Amino acid sequence: MANANEIQQKFEELGFDLRDPTDRKMVKYIAYKKNKADFIEEFVHIEDKDSEDIVIPFKLWDAQKELLDLFIKEDRVVTLKARQLGITWLALADTSHDLIYNPGFSANTISQTEGDVKELVRRMGFIFKYMPNWLIVDKKGEKEDKKQNITGIMYEQHKLDIIIHHPGDKEPSVFKGFTSSPGAARSFTANKVIMDEWAFHPFAEEIWEAAYPTINRATGGKVIGISTADKGTLHEDIWQNAKWEFKGEKGSGKNSFTGMFIPWYAHPDRNQEWYDRTAADIPNSVKKEYPASPAEAFSAGAGAMFHEWRPDIHIPYGQDWYPPSSWRIVMSYDGGYNRAAACWYAISPDGWAIMYREYYPFHKTDPEQAEDIRMLSRDPNGVPEQIDYIVADTSCWAKNKDTGKTTIDIMEEHGLRPWRQADKDRIMGWRRFHEFITPIKDEQGEYVLDRNGKPLCKLRFTQSCSNTIRIFPGLKVHPQKPDDLDSGQEDHIHDSLRYYCLSRPRPKMNNKTRKKLREARKRRIKPISSSTGY
Repeated sequence: MANANEIQQKFEELGFDLRDPTDRKMVKYIAYKKNKADFIEEFVHIEDKDSEDIVIPFKLWDAQKELLDLFIKEDRVVTLKARQLGITWLALADTSHDLIYNPGFSANTISQTEGDVKELVRRMGFIFKYMPNWLIVDKKGEKEDKKQNITGIMYEQHKLDIIIHHPGDKEPSVFKGFTSSPGAARSFTANKVIMDEWAFHPFAEEIWEAAYPTINRATGGKVIGISTADKGTLHEDIWQNAKWEFKGEKGSGKNSFTGMFIPWYAHPDRNQEWYDRTAADIPNSVKKEYPASPAEAFSAGAGAMFHEWRPDIHIPYGQDWYPPSSWRIVMSYDGGYNRAAACWYAISPDGWAIMYREYYPFHKTDPEQAEDIRMLSRDPNGVPEQIDYIVADTSCWAKNKDTGKTTIDIMEEHGLRPWRQADKDRIMGWRRFHEFITPIKDEQGEYVLDRNGKPLCKLRFTQSCSNTIRIFPGLKVHPQKPDDLDSGQEDHIHDSLRYYCLSRPRPKMNNKTRKKLREARKRRIKPISSSTGY
């Protein structure tokens, strides 16, 4: 990277006199063309109604800089965020740079209502209004301001758009706002589209399907999706299938989007005291509105089935954790073609367990699943694991009408055994599940800690169980059956977990314990009378 003297020398070679105020401004204008972060911190002001001055310089904090870098590098960006983190301001500030430096650039923003759209256009006008007059000036402004405008760039603001006029015969740049309606899809031919609060757009699916062919054109077009979470939306679907990772959670990477999650604590002015105060005010929705993880963002709030779920307690181990040889390994399986789920558990000698691996296939046949499970059931050195039993849904013993084989037959052909039929009592299963994930407390009400100082539960998880972790917070209670899950949810993995909890999992027995149990059994069945045998 060139130092200050080298940069100064380069501009002087181009004929600039850095002692001249006008030349210094022009040098700054040229220098910031390829540095958006510095441009924003130097020229952009935002509105902060909690601040004494209201109009404040936009000083980026670390998460905003990271997201800005993503806006610059990627053509498809989807964000998931906590409330009030200035991300919409960031997207507008980023776009203001595009509009100033690129004649003919077009950017559209789509929001829920006309009032929301007008607000976004107002904010963009606010950014231009508080930029220095030598850089850009309101076309309707005073003549004196225009004289100071050494770049010749002027903007013209209306209710639903802003036009940026460049000097000479250059095409104007345009920023337009649209409400979320099917007709808005025609405007996606812009260079950039900002989908603000995407999860709450009416007609989101229709707009996306109609617009995608124009976005996917050869010359490309940037799409930036910004939103807090809402389950069952296009935004959630795009987010879950984008490429992203956050503390063990990750997207599938099946679509062309790159994602970034911004938690509540990314804001430098927020601390645990702030969060605790907020949680006391809105206890039922604090995780959804101010999430610390993507899983929390999609939590069910007051209707959550598993209110005990806490990532800091239930996910104590990283992706590479693997059980010691003295631990017992068992599995659970919920079959199906559209969706299936398999879970691996390591049971400690003390009787508590870690779910350390998951398998969550989509549209795979029984033979494909069997081979995948067989290949997954290996230790880090590639040695096949000794699985004590696999508990499975009773439907896995039903014969296929065409082949006469059951799912279990196919699994055993691939070397997977032994199998147990699951107890399918849903209510009792969920009760046991609650028991397994409730942190254990001593007589004084303090958490019982494991050897690593983590609160102990009968069942915990590693970060490799990404789908389990993702689905957990969003599962809702059935509205008429408070002890059961609501129907129609993504619950295959948790059905598998329920089978495990009802299978009475026990730790591995050593030879001494096994001998004692064998002798006790002999005493129980020993005949009372040698004559009668009874």
